[in-house]
Amino acid sequence: MAEGKKQTAKEAKAEQTRKILIIRIVVAAILIAALLLSLIWTNSINRALGLVKTVEDDYDGYSTGDVLDLGGDLNVHFVDVGQGDACIIELPDDKTMLIDAGDTKTKNIQNLLGYIEENINDDQGNDITYFDYVILTHPDSDHCGGMYDVLTKYPAKTFYRPNVYSTYTKNGFTDPDTTIDRTSKNNIKDTAAYGKAIEAGYNVTNINGVESTVYITDADNEEISLIKPDVSDDDPDYYTFTFYAPIEYSFSDWNDYSPIMILDYHGRRFMFSGDSEKAGEASFVAKAQAGEGKYSVFDDKFTVDVFKLGHHGSRTSSGEGLLNVMTTPSSCPNVIAIISCGEGNSYGHPHKEVLDRLKEFGFSDENIVRTDVNGTIAMSVRGELVGDEGNRHVEYVLYMGAQTVRRTEVAIGNDTVHLTWTEIVVLGIIIVIAVIIVYPALSKKNKKKAVKAAENYARGKRK
Repeated sequence: MAEGKKQTAKEAKAEQTRKILIIRIVVAAILIAALLLSLIWTNSINRALGLVKTVEDDYDGYSTGDVLDLGGDLNVHFVDVGQGDACIIELPDDKTMLIDAGDTKTKNIQNLLGYIEENINDDQGNDITYFDYVILTHPDSDHCGGMYDVLTKYPAKTFYRPNVYSTYTKNGFTDPDTTIDRTSKNNIKDTAAYGKAIEAGYNVTNINGVESTVYITDADNEEISLIKPDVSDDDPDYYTFTFYAPIEYSFSDWNDYSPIMILDYHGRRFMFSGDSEKAGEASFVAKAQAGEGKYSVFDDKFTVDVFKLGHHGSRTSSGEGLLNVMTTPSSCPNVIAIISCGEGNSYGHPHKEVLDRLKEFGFSDENIVRTDVNGTIAMSVRGELVGDEGNRHVEYVLYMGAQTVRRTEVAIGNDTVHLTWTEIVVLGIIIVIAVIIVYPALSKKNKKKAVKAAENYARGKRK
């Protein structure tokens, strides 16, 4: 009977010990998950806690203003709109194009509107009153957020929109496009930012007596996927702006509706994309490798001069396949990589994996430029007479300008010790595991050893 009670007490004690261990493991798991989740806001936490400092270095190159003053035949502006995208193109035939319009933050919208008013002019040097072409790459708010405000002031003569139907009707506007498949949730979106952007694209009756036009972006539609002036291809104003993606009608991710586009001006090529990711890139790469029709240009010698990274430098974009199509091993050191992202953004853009990938491909550090570091980036191409007398010819030269200051963040400390939030999180996880799980287990084991040693000692004295 006594033996049975002893056994029951022993089992109860074991059950209690097991429950305590489970509680410890659960508490440790919750704390570790919270620490790992906090890594999403690493940059913000670093600045809030004063773990990093900003270092400013001289930027070795033209300033944005210098390039704008060159008076190029083609000007491309990657406008700093924080964590978003906005690009303005002044084409050689005096037409203007806007690709995306940043996010919904008032400050960023005002910056974009102010930049347009200050820097974008018509062929007479006057402020523009509309855009000839506007391209909304996809329905996310960091690309369409400022579109309503911009198009209200500068309407679109031709508006390219993604194959996503807007179900937002609180403004009293209903998306008029009936060709979009609404049976799939992947082809509809219900946000104010996207709904208002679509409304602004349609709410134009005419510009200078010409009816405005709206197209759903479709690289397979030859009639709408090529923009070029009505001049011969040897004319100084000749260029081509070609949509090579999207190719598929529906994607599981809204980012993949983003077009992949190339502007070619007498051999100087710019590649643009919104947030196209693996699926969108893969369908394009397959077409480029097949090399049929307009995709035959992507041979072993094809390269762009400017590569606009997808999705703000996210690890899910600008994959090896796309880089291989757009560049050659010998061209990479001279290709300019553009990353549009916000300073200290919570996503950690651009991701280290992407920067490492660019360096592995041979991109030079000075040719990797970012709006979070360099502010608005301006590019200009102009035809210049080069060569000796009797052998003079026009060469189209590309110039790039960024802010005259490059800002970088470095960890506070010395060469031996410098902790940022990432290191603190790793250290915190080690401490949690040690204090909640490892230490109690070791203490229990040592306690048992001590009790056993005491019992052995007592037995020895009795003998």
